[in-house]
Amino acid sequence: MLTRETANLRGWLLLVMLTSSLAVAALLSLSKITLDYASFRPTATSLGLLILTAIVCAKRGFTRWSLVMEILSIGVALSVIGLIASYLATSLSLPLADELLVAADKALGFDGAAFILWIDTHPWLAWLLMQSYASFAFQLVLLPLILVLCGQAARAYSLVLSYALVCFAACLISVWFPAVAANVTYGIDGTTLQAINPQFGFAFLEQFHAVRDETRFVFSLDNAQGILTFPSVHTATAVICAVSMLTIPWLRYPMVILNIGMAVSTLTHGGHYLVDVIAGAILAVAALWLARRLAGISAPIMQQQTRVQPADQVT
Repeated sequence: MLTRETANLRGWLLLVMLTSSLAVAALLSLSKITLDYASFRPTATSLGLLILTAIVCAKRGFTRWSLVMEILSIGVALSVIGLIASYLATSLSLPLADELLVAADKALGFDGAAFILWIDTHPWLAWLLMQSYASFAFQLVLLPLILVLCGQAARAYSLVLSYALVCFAACLISVWFPAVAANVTYGIDGTTLQAINPQFGFAFLEQFHAVRDETRFVFSLDNAQGILTFPSVHTATAVICAVSMLTIPWLRYPMVILNIGMAVSTLTHGGHYLVDVIAGAILAVAALWLARRLAGISAPIMQQQTRVQPADQVT
């Protein structure tokens, strides 16, 4: 039996997945983007296996493992939908906002180019930041699992719901703030960097320009990249993951440290401006607040009554 809070968050998460799927499908039909369906087969197969495992676990009474499989499947689906949504936003090809973002950084007294070059002279720090940046996907997979198995299913659903809200809000905001990335604006050549791995800060540019410039664009999941700059989804995810794990004593401080590193790494490895990071953090706080509010409200998609329990346990 789920607590009412968990059931509410579960309902809202399913509702967000359903409405975002319909919205993205409708927008795709009106856009210049078509899908390479063959590239979705491996992900679709994995989703099918996760859903099947969730059903089997539920029928056998393994409720926690059923919830783990369900959350993972919803998370994967929402990530794919959010990725397509980011391409839809970028395909509108509004004027680049890099000059505005650079001006905002200067107004804050931040010299992004100097910071990147300073980190590049400290190999050990560049390596640590790279590992933090690359932990993005691993955290989104592992942390909900840990939360459910530790008896905190509501926080697991809240984490994924907050992440989904951030993704779709970021896509909407980015329509008016498309940007090629700080590294390019600063004139930094990725091949000249000694310690910083330029992969994440430059690899997305081909896809970014293609979806903006081509009259017809084929979206392939095999080639898809994170192409949003403002606001920073990496930073928002770092805040969400760190806050979500505060109730797990043995992971509380490691997750805070790791996600501070992830937020900082967006400036050095992710091609972000400082204002992107600030906006991402604000967006995360808003998403966490909204998820907390929704935990007390029954979602229209879930009308059944759920027995209230004194703690967030599943049986």
